[in-house]
Amino acid sequence: MPVTWQQVVGDYQPKIMTQLAGGAAPDAFYVRDTMMAPLIASGKMEPLDEFLASGDAPVKVDDFHPALFQWMKSEDGKLYGLPVDCNPIVIWFNKGMLEKAGVAADPAAAFAAGAWTQAALDDMLAKLKAVGTRGMILEAGWRDFSSFITSLGGTAFDPDTGKCVWDTDPKAQEVLAWIFDHFEAKTMMYGGSLPQGQGVEQLFYSGQLAMVQKGRWILPNLKKLKNLQYDIAPFPSEDGKSITPVAVATAGMSVQKEAEDLQATLMFMGRYVNVEGQKFRLSGGGNAVPSTKGLEDLVLEDNDPPNAKVFNEAVAVGYAVPQVIARNSQVSTNLQPTMDALIKEGVDSKTFASKISSYINGGS
Repeated sequence: MPVTWQQVVGDYQPKIMTQLAGGAAPDAFYVRDTMMAPLIASGKMEPLDEFLASGDAPVKVDDFHPALFQWMKSEDGKLYGLPVDCNPIVIWFNKGMLEKAGVAADPAAAFAAGAWTQAALDDMLAKLKAVGTRGMILEAGWRDFSSFITSLGGTAFDPDTGKCVWDTDPKAQEVLAWIFDHFEAKTMMYGGSLPQGQGVEQLFYSGQLAMVQKGRWILPNLKKLKNLQYDIAPFPSEDGKSITPVAVATAGMSVQKEAEDLQATLMFMGRYVNVEGQKFRLSGGGNAVPSTKGLEDLVLEDNDPPNAKVFNEAVAVGYAVPQVIARNSQVSTNLQPTMDALIKEGVDSKTFASKISSYINGGS
C-alpha cells in the first residue's frame, strides 16, 4: 500500500474530528493528549491490543516505557494508541546569564555536586532578579506545576485512585505555596502575565530568560544560536542528587477503524513507532526523545547538550498526562484557561490547589 502524507495546519484537533465524522480522515494519525478521550468516544478508533499480541506486529507494548502510554487506554483497558516519541520536561539554562548574575555553580554543576536543591534554585533566582534578569517563568497547564510538586517529594496524582491531590498532599501544598511566594516576589514569573507577543521559548532564545522548562523540542532552534551557551539539568530534588519524576510530553499514533487497508495501516503504525522507526526519525539531532527502550545513545549525539543523559534518566522515571485529565475532554481542553483565570484573579496557593483539584477530579 503506498503511503501518502497529509499535513494538517491550523486547528488540528477539530479538523481531524471533522474528517473522521465525514469519512475522510487519514488511516493513521497523531493524537495529542487532549484528543484521546473524544476519539475513543467516537467509536471510530481501532483498538490495538489484538494486533500487538500477534506474531506479526513489528512492535510490542513492552518495548515502551510503561508510564508513557496509559493515557491512551479506554476505561475498559483497551489500548488505542502508541507513543511516537516523547519529551521529558527538563530545565534548560543559559550559562552566560547565570555567570553574569554571580551564580558559581549552574544547575548541571550543582546536580553533579549533589547540591541541586530547592534552596539552590532559590539562590539562583534571587541573584538573577538582583541584576534585573528574568530567571524562570511558569506556564499554565498541569506539567510545570506537577513537575515541581513531584520533583520536590510531593504527590500530584494519587497512584491508587488517579485523582489530583494538589489540595490534600501536604508536600504538594508546600510546593505550590513556594511557587506562589516566588510569583509575589517576582523571582519567578507567570507566563500568562507576559506582554502580548512574548513567548517563553522566544525569551530564552533571545537571552532574556535564564532558565526554561521544556523538552528536547527546542534543541534544533538552539543549535542555530551561535552565541548562546546552554545545557540542561533535571528539576531540583530534596536530596540534590536524584533524578525525580517529572512530566513527559507524549503524543500517540492511532489508527481509524475504516482504514482502506487496516492490516497494512497497523503495520505502518508499528514500524513508525518501533525502535527502528524512532531511530530513523530522531537520529541526527532530532527534537524528541525515544519512547522505546534501547535507544539511549541517540540523545547523546554530538554531546549536545553536554548533560543530555538527563533526558534518558528523566524518561525512565517520568509520567505522561494523568488519565483523570486525558479521559475527560472538557478538563483536558479547558484546564489551561481555568488555571490562567485563577492566577490572574490573584487567588492564594490553597485556593488555587483546591479549585484546580476539584476541576480536574470533577470537571467543574
